[in-house]
Amino acid sequence: MSRNIIIQTKNLTKYYGKSRGIENLDLEIYQGEIFGLLGPNGAGKTTTVRILLDLIRKTSGEAQVFDLDVHHHSTEIRQRTAYIPGDLGFFQDKTARRNLKYLLGLYENHIPIRRIEELAEVFGLELDRKVKELSKGNKQKVGIVLALAPEVDLLILDEPTSGLDPLITAEFYKTLHEQQEETGSTVLLSSHLLNEVEKVAHRVGIIREGSIVEVATIQQLKKMARKKIKVEFATKAALQKFSDQLPSKIVESVILNETHASFMTTRAELTHVLNLLSKFKILDIDVTSPALEDIFLKYYEVAS
Repeated sequence: MSRNIIIQTKNLTKYYGKSRGIENLDLEIYQGEIFGLLGPNGAGKTTTVRILLDLIRKTSGEAQVFDLDVHHHSTEIRQRTAYIPGDLGFFQDKTARRNLKYLLGLYENHIPIRRIEELAEVFGLELDRKVKELSKGNKQKVGIVLALAPEVDLLILDEPTSGLDPLITAEFYKTLHEQQEETGSTVLLSSHLLNEVEKVAHRVGIIREGSIVEVATIQQLKKMARKKIKVEFATKAALQKFSDQLPSKIVESVILNETHASFMTTRAELTHVLNLLSKFKILDIDVTSPALEDIFLKYYEVAS
């Protein structure tokens, strides 16, 4: 993968009056990658996206797309970018087809109607119904076609699967992945659903309270995760003796019940724990990795 930087921010900050949008946000997204920007509502995802597209102005810091300042070169950036906003705004009294033809006509490069029709067929979108007659999910399909139809260098997708059923969501990510591999475009995918993003993202950035707290590949996130261990000992005495010898600093979430123990430990300490367990007679042991959602949520634990 090329290491050319497509999106870069440094100390990017946005305040709405006294309310924080984002603060000192540093981000680098490389050419040809799908980057997942992950966080709950209010974390700063949409604020970041809107600044990159010059839909709102930063308070301070720097933001560049294609090595261009997002404010001074916004028109050029938008010609090379497709965008699904979190809140879709269409002409309600016009059909989906009319909306798409008008909005896609704003690009300098011509987009053939057959491309729109092909994508509409893939996602089951009725092009000749008025937008006001469409359900939330079908309106979202219009946004998806709007983003996938043009040949662009960058796709910025803000909660793109909102309102979609699971089958259409799966089809969207399949199509996005195939198109991105074929064209080599860069994708910034904003979402709060890690289990969806992990299917296509090369890297993820976790945003918390307006700042990036972690950037890693999916595999790196898994390696940072703790292991969950469940053990059944042959006797209560064996469990008690194990508990007495187990250093408290290497385990957490310890639960002891009769002859059963469960706890969490880091990958680095796993060998130590297993060596200790080998000294006792045990009837069963289960070592599992937590779901990626659990890894994600640990960044949002409020310190006591």
